[in-house]
Amino acid sequence: MARKALTEASSNGRTADFGSAYEGSNPSASNPFGGCDSDPERDEGTAGRRGTSLPGEVVLVPLGTLPPRLLTEVAQGLREALGVSWHAGPALDRPAYAFNEARRQYNSPAILRRLGVLRGGAPAPLVGLCDVDLFIPEDGEYVIGDADRDAGVALLSIARLAGEPEAVRRRARVETLSAFGRVLGLGSCHDYRCAMFAAIDAHEVDRKGPGLCAACRGLLGL
Repeated sequence: MARKALTEASSNGRTADFGSAYEGSNPSASNPFGGCDSDPERDEGTAGRRGTSLPGEVVLVPLGTLPPRLLTEVAQGLREALGVSWHAGPALDRPAYAFNEARRQYNSPAILRRLGVLRGGAPAPLVGLCDVDLFIPEDGEYVIGDADRDAGVALLSIARLAGEPEAVRRRARVETLSAFGRVLGLGSCHDYRCAMFAAIDAHEVDRKGPGLCAACRGLLGL
């Protein structure tokens, strides 16, 4: 079965990378929403839309207990790929309010709403990192990352990125860049080596490079 579209955009600009036991058998299949090689002016409102202005700083917020060095590794990845500085926001508890007993997963949109409130009107986008398995009620079996462009917040979970500590840190760097890229207006990329490629498992994340492809960088004016 060919890969379904892995990037969705709702009316509030929220996007996510979806995973499913029934998806991903053809990693090179085209994304019907378009990708970084689409015309950003023609495809306004799709995954190929032009990105927003690049902010100078990002706030990283841990939710629950994360592996040592994860925040600093993720921050270094964002700095190397985009040149943005960072500071740590307040450490939050594991988001028990978002837990769904029937699914044994955590509601990603509910967590994004809380992060949006935490950000308030601050100019710097905010990225939350957690270790709980995420889902979106209307879509898919799980998500690795999620973002709300309008609220200026993103969320990355390492629950599906398990492995040796060094591998987890690298995967988190790549997928945090992907989630943050969606806040900036980037969408799913056709190039599996680009961080914006919509990976559905750790194996696909491992095929990605640590940064953005030339086309995605061009959309951000880099």
